[in-house]
Amino acid sequence: MNHKNLCAKSALAVAVAIASSNLYAAGFQLNEFSSIGLGRSYSGEGAMGDTAASASRNPATMTLMDRPMFSVGAVFIDPDVNIDGDSGAGNSLRANNIAPTQWVPNIHYVQPINDQWWVGASATTNYGLATEFNNDYAGGAFGGKTDLLTTNLNLSTAWRMDEHFSFGVGFNAVYARAKIERYMGELGGLLPAVGLPAVAADTQIAHLKGDEWGYGWNAGILYEVDDDNRFGLTYRSEVKIDFNGDYKSAIPSQLNPIIGGAGLDLPYGTSGSTIPGALTLNLPEMWEVSGYHKVAPQWAVHYSLAYTSWSQFQELRATGSNGQQLFYKDESYRDAYRIALGTTWFYDEHWTFRTGIAFDDSPVPADKRSISIPDQDRLWLSAGASYAFNENASVDVGVSYMHGQKVTVREGIDPVATARNGTTTPYEFSSEGKAWLYGASFNYRF
Repeated sequence: MNHKNLCAKSALAVAVAIASSNLYAAGFQLNEFSSIGLGRSYSGEGAMGDTAASASRNPATMTLMDRPMFSVGAVFIDPDVNIDGDSGAGNSLRANNIAPTQWVPNIHYVQPINDQWWVGASATTNYGLATEFNNDYAGGAFGGKTDLLTTNLNLSTAWRMDEHFSFGVGFNAVYARAKIERYMGELGGLLPAVGLPAVAADTQIAHLKGDEWGYGWNAGILYEVDDDNRFGLTYRSEVKIDFNGDYKSAIPSQLNPIIGGAGLDLPYGTSGSTIPGALTLNLPEMWEVSGYHKVAPQWAVHYSLAYTSWSQFQELRATGSNGQQLFYKDESYRDAYRIALGTTWFYDEHWTFRTGIAFDDSPVPADKRSISIPDQDRLWLSAGASYAFNENASVDVGVSYMHGQKVTVREGIDPVATARNGTTTPYEFSSEGKAWLYGASFNYRF
């Protein structure tokens, strides 16, 4: 991978990192903020108000809560994402289970002040990805390791105007921390062809790490037609992250002109020294319309349509300490949507069951995919249940199966295939993935 492409993917990981794999939602956006929502494919979340977790999606739903409410839980994500293919040199590009399992915790609290005002707080995640390849993977310049972690802290308040309309607004502080590594792979064995000494496949040719805070806000409106029918409109602002990190490579810096002249697909060398880099990344804004309808004494239906302005994410441009451009990568993401539909069955005073289905539209154009972010359209199938011990305490469980379509990824330059074909030829990978998500949470009303 050339210096620009490698650093662009590295900076993307740092700027949007959280503890989850690339499969969990479209682009690098996440939904796993509650276990009760998991069981209904997060359908109708902006109009639900059944636990304190709803406030992190639509702060206006706090007005549905007549007592202080607390919710704590986690979602365990077990992905199965595989990469396959062969390089022009005949080396296998196959890698299985590149996305590690992850726990995604969440905690929420809502406090009524009086009949018109509520406040709430939560800690969740909204964006992230994680992939991991063996150090000697043939395509190590593209895969390597991406270890990412973020936390979204939210403070919000809500105001009930009358029996129909409620409004809410929140402040978000996002902390991002990440480390990314890339390795020589098969390119180390191809160096003698251009007069350079061979290098072991597991030589670390890029290492980037850093952390940063970003800030944004969210807002919501809740319209209650009556006790059984309500609608929600929510908005989450873009979050600007000004990232400053450290980059280094084991490749001798004096080889940079030779490597570039030979057309090799390798990152920029720093002789193992650390150099600074900076970039600004705007995480996209999101709109969501939700509905909830109790259509029978024991049945309700709920639905959501979310629209994310991924077209705000068009490029990654990094600069050095002297203002020089370190890299530039055209991302050209497009706006994307998520649609979800679910139903709830209120079995008795103790048991509630729910199910849902959803479709995530990928914002990544086919020619912009990477094996570190092999994004794809995906389908959700979900089921869940709640058990109320009494009027104060309850538990939620949820499970979702997520299936992603098979996609082709082309990136970098395959030197052997390029020499054979007489024209620039990228490495070509195929990727497919699925995941099981399991969630559990405990709720208490004071």
